[in-house]
Amino acid sequence: MRNLKRTANVLVAVLLLCLCLIWQVPVLAEALAAETPDAQVAGSAGVVLLSDYWTEGSKAAESINAYLTQVTDEASPDYIPTEDRIAVFDLDGTLMCETDPFCFEYMLFADYALNSGSATITDEIRAVAQEILDAAGGKKPDGMSTRQASAGAKAYKGMTMEELAGIVDRFKDSDAWGFVGMTRGEAYYKPMVELFDKLLANDFTVYVVTATERNIVREVINGVLAIPASHVIGTEYGYMATGQGDEEDSSYTFQPNDKVVFDGSYAGENAKMCKVDAIVREIGQQPVLAFGNSSGDLAMAIYTISNNPYKSAAYMVLADDGVREYGDEAGAPAKRASYEEQGIGVISMKDDFRTIYGDDVVKADPQQK
Repeated sequence: MRNLKRTANVLVAVLLLCLCLIWQVPVLAEALAAETPDAQVAGSAGVVLLSDYWTEGSKAAESINAYLTQVTDEASPDYIPTEDRIAVFDLDGTLMCETDPFCFEYMLFADYALNSGSATITDEIRAVAQEILDAAGGKKPDGMSTRQASAGAKAYKGMTMEELAGIVDRFKDSDAWGFVGMTRGEAYYKPMVELFDKLLANDFTVYVVTATERNIVREVINGVLAIPASHVIGTEYGYMATGQGDEEDSSYTFQPNDKVVFDGSYAGENAKMCKVDAIVREIGQQPVLAFGNSSGDLAMAIYTISNNPYKSAAYMVLADDGVREYGDEAGAPAKRASYEEQGIGVISMKDDFRTIYGDDVVKADPQQK
């Protein structure tokens, strides 16, 4: 009888222990979940997802999050090995402000050409700079991209890359033309920077592929986008050695006391098919993700999603917010329809961005520009 009682007591103790363990499992799970930071919301496979700056229920964010979950899960049929996770972004109008009133590079050039007093600034260069300012608040004149790139190359002739970087840094500290509460160097779309960072966190190799001059972009993104300088692909100015004179590159040997400076030329704008050409030459792999905002990015987007061996996607940022930004609300529906017809997703500033530049940044009074 005594042995039976002892056995019963042991069974009761074991039963109580099991009940305690069963009760503790969900409690421990809740505790672990509570320790996950909001900025690092994780999916079922440990993927880091968008959350901070996107509107609740954003279709674009949901689409991108679903994509990331699928391609980073080794058990998924859409899994992409890390070495093949290549993403490309345009810069102006995709990652940062293009309505200031034009892209960063244009405004940098106009300021330098009209205010620096440099001996390299000719009347022809000043005329291009003035054309940019005269068009402020309106449509970009036809052919301005080519005229600005050519004039910019001539304006910065004889500079080292470090000297141009210094000019860029000083301009970054100036007030954004069309906004109150931020400098030009802070004029990044916060949701898109979050996206850029989350791709890096999910082991994507990310490149900026832009029509803006490469060295200017390297300094513009410094401290904002965590990629090496080699991952910036853009329009290029020509280079020469300070002691080279009129000798061709093929016949001149760089000397110990030489410096590399800009030679006043440029190799054509990196837009449209030139972006595809640059990706093939410099990356050597077809991207699986592409982000742009204009016709200059369409070739890159279509190339990314065409005949890709991996699950791929491309998105266009639609400047359709006329309250917080200088968006083209009237023209947005036609652009959306055109992109979607080509299999390209749309990221709407108006519908998908909870904030654009931050809640403290507002549009400027046009009379105060």
